[in-house]
Amino acid sequence: MLLRKEGRRAQKKLIKENKLLDAAYHLFVEKGITATAIDEIVKKAGVAKGTFYLYFKDKEDILEKLILKKSSEIVKKALQEVSNKEFPSPVDKFLFFLEYIIDYLSKNRMLFRFLKKDFSWVFYKKITENDQLVEIKKAKEMFLKNFNTNYSQEELEMVIFMILELVSSLTYSSIVNSEPAPIEKVKPLLLSTIRKILEN
Repeated sequence: MLLRKEGRRAQKKLIKENKLLDAAYHLFVEKGITATAIDEIVKKAGVAKGTFYLYFKDKEDILEKLILKKSSEIVKKALQEVSNKEFPSPVDKFLFFLEYIIDYLSKNRMLFRFLKKDFSWVFYKKITENDQLVEIKKAKEMFLKNFNTNYSQEELEMVIFMILELVSSLTYSSIVNSEPAPIEKVKPLLLSTIRKILEN
């Protein structure tokens, strides 16, 4: 009985937290982060202002958690797609994973504008037991363990970070600003360059 009560309480807390996250996301996208006040977030979420501070320290905190949540959702979808297919090599698997994310962000430009170039950052944030980070941790570990390259483990971790930074930054410029060219032209060259780096 007590366990059921605690479960219901935890569920209610999660619902309130998600309401605040959803409200903040819509306002950040619609008005911009700077122009959005905490008062507006709680009003849109339909909760008391004090409730906000039960879950988040300030606006920066809710922004960071939103980036983690949205990024983690994309990674989870990409991992599901990866798990449904067979690949000739771990490099092919990683390239498919990246291509899925690039294609997903191409179709969801508003989300990408919100994430900006922070998408790669979430992979290297200190991993905790936070549920939102579980998928990101899985992805990182899966790819780091399986590559057969001449890089040491430490070098490979740096190389993966550089690749994610490159993908995040270049696809953002290409998808949002068509620089240096639209994503359809950039993507094949980007993926073939990453293949060369990993097949070192």
